[in-house]
Amino acid sequence: MKLRALTASLFIAAGLMATPGHSYAKQDVYLPVVSKGFMHEFWQTVKMGSDSAAKELNVKTSFVGPSDETQIDQQIQLIENTLARRPNGLLIAALDANALIPSVERAHSQNIPIVTFDAGVNSDIPVSFVATNNKAAGAMAADALAQILDGKGKVAIVAHNAGTSSAINRIDGFVEQIKQQYPDIEVLSPLYSDGDPQRAMNQTMDVVRANPDLSAVYGTNEGSSMGVATAIQSQGLAGKIKVVGFDASDAIVNFVETGVMQGVIVQDAFQIGYMGMKVLHDALNGNEVEKVIDVPAVLVTDENINDEAIQKIIKPLG
Repeated sequence: MKLRALTASLFIAAGLMATPGHSYAKQDVYLPVVSKGFMHEFWQTVKMGSDSAAKELNVKTSFVGPSDETQIDQQIQLIENTLARRPNGLLIAALDANALIPSVERAHSQNIPIVTFDAGVNSDIPVSFVATNNKAAGAMAADALAQILDGKGKVAIVAHNAGTSSAINRIDGFVEQIKQQYPDIEVLSPLYSDGDPQRAMNQTMDVVRANPDLSAVYGTNEGSSMGVATAIQSQGLAGKIKVVGFDASDAIVNFVETGVMQGVIVQDAFQIGYMGMKVLHDALNGNEVEKVIDVPAVLVTDENINDEAIQKIIKPLG
């Protein structure tokens, strides 16, 4: 999948909305998506999934996100703008689990059902949360690195956003698994790149210089992983300092294939978007939905990257 410089305006689809609970023509149903971003290939694949489900369901949708994953206020404004259009329901991936609570409460007061995906909010209002079990995925990353390191060494973490639930759980799952299972591995305090590859690259270079005995680095999302791998490659440390990351872009796949990264935890981004839209539509129609829907992640290495099942996740549309 090619990284495309998409703008939020390209994703916006027009449509009139009916109030939930009233009768409406199926084609008038509007179920928009407010994401954490749109530049990373992960979000583009999520959009493919939500668009695909919307087409199957014959409903209108749109997909917007802030210009980068630090812009919490911008995401809140996007949600407010979306609510002003009176959608029938709303899909949200929250940049901050607490900051978005008032927006979710406002939607609830307007009888607009909410489904969160990828990163939720600290509220019981959303009818469902569709995501990878990020804590389990963090533990999976810990096991992968521990096996590569033979159970000993020093590991740095370059994370994305401090306030988003996905980062919190991926870090907690990783750190807890290391502490419980691998006592000879030291984990440094997390660094936060806000998912910006340049910042993650600089942070990785700094932590390498400060820790000449560093064994490995764990990146917690696409942008962080890109920056980590770029830094390791540029310093001529590929294979010497091990890297396990999160999410698969074309560049990350290349890093795995060339040995710069020893593994990457890959979410089924297409299914996250697809299931999110399906679940929201079910809830809108009064069907019972599960409070949490786990879309499993897989560990991708140079040994399994060409497997058919893995390729379907990395390139869902071929």
